[in-house]
This record gives sequence, structure tokens and C-alpha cells, in this order.
Amino acid sequence: MERQRSEGRARQFGLKRLWFVVPGVAALALTWAAAANPGLTEVWYSRGVYPWLSSAWGFLPSLASWSVAQWVVVGFLVFCIGFVAVYAVKLVRGRGERGLVLWRALATLLAVASVGYTIFALMCGLNYYRHTFAEDAGFELRESTTEELAALCTTLADEMNEARAEVATAVDEGDSAADTAATGEAGEGSGGADAGGGMPEGDSAAAPDDYATAHGGFEAYAEAAVGNMEALAETYPALSRPLYSRPKPVLFSELMSYADIAGMYFPFTVESNINTDGPFFTIPATMGHELAHQCGFMREDEANFIGYLACKDAADPLTRYSGYSLAYDYALSALIRADRDAAVAVNDTLSDAVRADRQARAEYLKQFEGPVAEASNAANNAYLKANQQQDGTRSYGRMVDLLLAEARQEAR
Repeated sequence: MERQRSEGRARQFGLKRLWFVVPGVAALALTWAAAANPGLTEVWYSRGVYPWLSSAWGFLPSLASWSVAQWVVVGFLVFCIGFVAVYAVKLVRGRGERGLVLWRALATLLAVASVGYTIFALMCGLNYYRHTFAEDAGFELRESTTEELAALCTTLADEMNEARAEVATAVDEGDSAADTAATGEAGEGSGGADAGGGMPEGDSAAAPDDYATAHGGFEAYAEAAVGNMEALAETYPALSRPLYSRPKPVLFSELMSYADIAGMYFPFTVESNINTDGPFFTIPATMGHELAHQCGFMREDEANFIGYLACKDAADPLTRYSGYSLAYDYALSALIRADRDAAVAVNDTLSDAVRADRQARAEYLKQFEGPVAEASNAANNAYLKANQQQDGTRSYGRMVDLLLAEARQEAR
């Protein structure tokens, strides 16, 4: 009799947990409806419910200066390890009741998966089926000539060179001011800044990092990234939202580098998480990219383009440099495939300082090449395809079409 009561309680416990499957089924139905009706998804969800719902959900995490997401991930991993350990012990000890143990384990897994999928769908998943940013902004995407692509690359190279020169000038002026303050007039007889020979300090690959440190570091640029996105939303209202959660630095950034991840939007806390381990000149554009996801644009090519737009008109030269660098990477890759000689000619116009930065970035990334990065990219590819980006990671290359469309629009 006691055993029957125990089995009844176990089944009842499992059935109670199965109630958590209901939200998941409802979220799946919403996903199917969103995929079938992009127009309604755009109006009612992406521009209606999502900005307010995600702002409310992400309000408490937004108050923290550190990434809440990283600790949610750690907590989830601990839960998974504990779950496996507990139910493994119960299976070993539960002779005659192993079926009930498996039933409870399955019910728990279904409940967790259902709740997780529901949050994912509401905090970002449905946005995969909204109108594209190009449709929203009125950009005309069409085939372009190699000459147009080469002209785009040339313009981006010129803008990069100019912004990088401003960074170098600011660093040199800052160093000169510091030297003057430290040594006074006595420094006049020291031979000057170039007495040691070689490139001026402002032209070294460390200059962007030095500049960023002198201008407030990560926190200042995170605040500026929000301001840049708010300014961009005045031109493109689809980017408007009640609350922009500041980009957050990730404590485990080196692990992100091994996984070849520069940044990650985490829908469960509505946070834009940034890998801070690499060269700083890449970070402002990454912040813009992840904030674009926060604004509801989940397609990677569009998030890159929005990140570039948020950077290009900034007052800060390092932010502009970051945005132009991101755009140049994709545009040059496309030009290499179309006309390698033209690409080499454009790349030869880069300043020594820009070349030094790009070389430093390449050397940094090279040390993390390996099976972990390959597995991460494969998982990301599968995730993108599962969310209607049928080209997988190749969809990043479609940013070039948006860059060309913008160039045509500005030329009118």
C-alpha cells in the first residue's frame, strides 16, 4: 500500500511538472504564426510588444555593471551537472522504481526546455520572422558591379585611415601633455618625442587601446554605444525601445576567444555581452552589433550593418574607426572574390598604423585557432539555419549588399 502511494505521488509530481510544457507549446504556436505572417509580426510584436516586454524583463539585469548572463550560464551548467548526478544515484539505488525515476527526470527536462524556449521565443526568437531592416529603412538591395564594390572599399579605406590618424594624433598630444606636465621646461633638451627613432607612439598598434583607456575605457564606450544607438533610432524608428541595456564586459572573455565569439546577445537577461580580451578597436562595432540584436534585429548581416551605422557618425574617432574597420573587412572579402587585383590595390592604400592594427588583430586571433573554435562555428551555423538564416554563417557576407545600397542612397 505504501509503495502504491509513493508511486502515485511520483506520477502526480511528474504531471505537475508537465504543466510547464504548456507555455512551450504556446510559444511554438506563436513561432509558426510569426513565420507565416511577417507583416503582423513586425507591427504587433517587433514594434509593439517586444520593446516593452524585453525592456521590463531586462530591467533588473541592466542595473548591474557586470554581465548577469555569464553567471546564469554558470548556474545552468551547475544545475545540469547536479541533475545528472542526482538522477544517476536515484537510478542506481531505486531498484523497482527506476521507471518512476526516469519519468520524473523526463518531466523535469521537458519543463526546463519548455520554459527556456518560451523565454527565447519572446525575447528574440519571434524577431527572426519580422521584416528585414532593409525593407524597414527603404534600402534597395540589388546586384552591383565590381566597380561599385571597389569604390566602396576605397571609400571605407579612406575613412579608416582618417579616423585612425585622429586616434594617433590624440594619443601623441596626450603623451606630449603628460611629458610636459612631468618634466616642465627641462624636457626641451631631451631630444624630442622622436629622439629614439622609429614610428611615433601614436602610430603603434597599441594606440587604440591607449586612446580608449584615456577616454574612459569599456564603461565609457558602453555608455556611448547606447547614445549612438539612440541617435540612430531617430533616423530609423524601428531601433527605438524604452530601455537600452548597456553592453557588459564578460569575465570569461578568453573562453569566448577560444570559441571565436566576439559578442553575444543573451535573451534570458536581455544583455549584450562583449568579449574584452582582444584589441579594443574592434569593441565599439561589436557593441553596436549586439545592441542591434537587443533592438530586435536578429539577422547577423543586419546586426553588423546596424552596428556600422551606429559607429560611423560618432564624434569619437575610435568608434568611427571600429565601424569602418568592420565594414571594410566584409567589403574587401567580397572584392577579393570578385577582383583580387583591385582588392590588393585598395588594400595598399591603408596607412602603416591601420596595417599594424590589423596585423595585431590577426596575431591575436591566430592563437585561438583550433577544434574549439571550429565546433563553436559549426554550432553557430546550425543555430542560424534553425532560425531561418538558410545560408548559416555565410549570411554575414550579405552585409556588403546593405553597404552598397547605403552608398547608392547617399550618392543621390
